[in-house]
Amino acid sequence: MAETNPDTQSPSVAEVTTVIVRGFDHTCWKCRKPMTCVIAVHAEATRRSDDWVWFEDKHALSFARDLLLRAGQGQLAATIKERFSKTAGASYLSNGCPHCDAIQGDWPLGEEISDYSQSAPLEELPVLATEKVATPVWREVTASQNMRRYGYPMIWEDVH
Repeated sequence: MAETNPDTQSPSVAEVTTVIVRGFDHTCWKCRKPMTCVIAVHAEATRRSDDWVWFEDKHALSFARDLLLRAGQGQLAATIKERFSKTAGASYLSNGCPHCDAIQGDWPLGEEISDYSQSAPLEELPVLATEKVATPVWREVTASQNMRRYGYPMIWEDVH
């Protein structure tokens, strides 16, 4: 029987993780028109929002944009781009209004999501895309990221 070289033989089943991109229905602060912001990515099997990777992590926001493109959501993906923030005094990857292109700042958006979480489960936020990705890629995105790192309380007990 011939030996196989494990370095050149591809696995019969690639290890994949189904990843969900979540949105948040929002009103633009500038033009007051309704819009959807991309706010989190998480593994389909994840049941706790504490394990989601949130929009303030720019690597995760870039990853969400790529997943949206793969899912055929080009218009929504286009709302995620580098914009200048007067408040931050710098440019950063951000959600923006599809109508007027105004930056939807991380801090105000984070506060709105925190307020929303007081009245409804975050798991009820709209699913914008569901895509399969290589598990090692997903692990890289999730490496030690969570919302608490950015100081936004996500449960009522953390507000007090």
